Amino acid sequence: MRLSLTPLGVLLGAIFSTTVLAQEGDTTTITDYEVISAPALSSDRIKSEVLIEVTTVGPRLIAVGAHGNILWKEGDDWQQADVNTSVLLTSVAFANEQTGWGTGHHGVIIKTEDGGNTWKRQLDGFELMKLEKSYYEKRIAKLNEQIESSNDEEVVAELEWQVEEAQFQISNIEVAEEEGPSKPFLDLYAKSAREALAIGAYGTFLKTEDGGESWQVIPHRLENPNGYHLNAIFGQGDDLYIMGESGLAFASNDGGASWETLNSPYHGSLFGGHVDTEGRLWVYGLRGNAFVSEDKGLSFTTIDTGTRVNLSAGTTTESGTQLIVGHSGTILEVDEQLNVKNRTHPSGSVMTDIIEVSEGEWIMTGRSGLLHWPAKITEEEALATQQGAQ
Repeated sequence: MRLSLTPLGVLLGAIFSTTVLAQEGDTTTITDYEVISAPALSSDRIKSEVLIEVTTVGPRLIAVGAHGNILWKEGDDWQQADVNTSVLLTSVAFANEQTGWGTGHHGVIIKTEDGGNTWKRQLDGFELMKLEKSYYEKRIAKLNEQIESSNDEEVVAELEWQVEEAQFQISNIEVAEEEGPSKPFLDLYAKSAREALAIGAYGTFLKTEDGGESWQVIPHRLENPNGYHLNAIFGQGDDLYIMGESGLAFASNDGGASWETLNSPYHGSLFGGHVDTEGRLWVYGLRGNAFVSEDKGLSFTTIDTGTRVNLSAGTTTESGTQLIVGHSGTILEVDEQLNVKNRTHPSGSVMTDIIEVSEGEWIMTGRSGLLHWPAKITEEEALATQQGAQ
């Protein structure tokens, strides 16, 4: 039997590569749900606070992180966006230069329609519980109808097991209704200005087809009977991928309408992945494990990373090099022959995302906020200040 949702705050520290460090920067408690509606905190040190993800939107850079903080840069200076939540934000994705979504803890999804200047909540954990409870109640009713109409004992046994699973999910939701929402969203994919997919803890999987005005619960699309956590969703065009706990790996070639379970190259947690300009699939996770597939996940080649630290996120540079970041300031450069150059940022910080801003110049996010390569801080300065480059 799976764990209930109650101890999620404890589990995050052991399971998630990105949220583990973010918890350290989150000063709220598991029972304080004012953070859902409280506006993002304003601070002159916001660039050194925990940031989880950074993306490029036209001429802008946008980064999200702790306390509802969203920063954007178009030119020389970083600006703080107007955000009407102060939960830890875990991901950001844009459909075009104006429309984008962000996800966070406490079941929060936010949206911008002005390029990231202002963000409004579209969903929170209280609404998520209602959606999921309704979904599982309807699922139980449908399964019971199928049981009544079937004379096949094996089919009935399987359907009865699915009913028990749905009832178990409802019992977890009822606990959360008393104690408050605890599920975090962990990633999302923006297909268009109207379509987006969001994933999270315990197999949470939602979609919208109307720009976020409504969200549908769709965990049945994935073969995930144990409700493992879904950590990353990414892709190109109609080829999408989801990576998760215990080596979960899924692929869709129709834009997320249907999903196939991949033969995972690793049975530990996979925290991230990306598709390069050649269409190759890169995935990575616990203990320095990283893999590449040239056939959309049908087979994988193991990459000798030379490290045992957790790997969180990656990207492809204009020159075709793969960059993968992780704990302890680790930055991996992987060339076309899969040779790995292992760099270490002098901050030694946990890093959660990376983008290339110009040839040989990268920006990372993580425990120490915004980090740069080439680094703007020496190892001695990092040790003295206990924070990363500013």
